[in-house]
Amino acid sequence: FIKNQMDLFTINSKLENGQYTSTKEFESDIHLIFRNCYTYNNIGSEMYCLGEELESAFNKIWTEKIIFQVKQKENLKRIRDTSDADGKLYIFVTLIVIVAIKLLTLFL
Repeated sequence: FIKNQMDLFTINSKLENGQYTSTKEFESDIHLIFRNCYTYNNIGSEMYCLGEELESAFNKIWTEKIIFQVKQKENLKRIRDTSDADGKLYIFVTLIVIVAIKLLTLFL
């Protein structure tokens, strides 16, 4: 049973509308998607494995600060600014949404 639902469309919308007040909120929503994926899908299933791959990619980028440098109390407004790190985070989130849409169309 999924108690707290989250999806990439909601995250993208929250980014576009400036609803995140910290990078921690954004990261928490991303990880909620993965926890929900593992709760809903059986271990070893295609969706479970895709979730693991996407989570691994996100964690690598997030930890290595490839997209942007994370500071504890940094405001996400800087992330949404296309001049920040060449807008790489926005591009990353957009690409995740595109991949998610393609995955959904494969399974629907």
